[in-house]
Amino acid sequence: KKKKKKKSKKKKKKNNDWTMPIAVACGNTFILKPSEKVPLTMNKFCEYVKEAGFPPGVFQLVNGQAEAVNSLIDHPLVKAVSFVGSSRVAEMVYNRCKSMSPPKRCLALGAAKNHLVAVSDCNIAMTAQDVVNSYTGCTGQRSDFFFFFCYSSN
Repeated sequence: KKKKKKKSKKKKKKNNDWTMPIAVACGNTFILKPSEKVPLTMNKFCEYVKEAGFPPGVFQLVNGQAEAVNSLIDHPLVKAVSFVGSSRVAEMVYNRCKSMSPPKRCLALGAAKNHLVAVSDCNIAMTAQDVVNSYTGCTGQRSDFFFFFCYSSN
């Protein structure tokens, strides 16, 4: 006997793909708006989602800048928004969600600062490479650049 597929109850706009399985399992449509600076990674991720057999429309990708974000937030079927990125954009997303009537549920995380701690017996070459990687890497949703460096000689 074939099981009937449930229709999504509501749409949830996200910019962090790790919550997608939870949102979809709860019966939501998942709309991902990745950083406009690194769209290709999420395009590839969409291929895997399709390959995994997700029903059409359950997982959606929207590329763009501020206009795309505002359109998603303003859409009446989008019931919740989650954002991870810069403090400036997090504040803009939060304020726009809060200004809606009724206000939309919003999780806007900004300015996550990374710490790099080195101790006296650390591998100097590896530590130096970690410092370089922290500001030359490209991850899209998060910044690896360390904000605080601590070295202990004892």
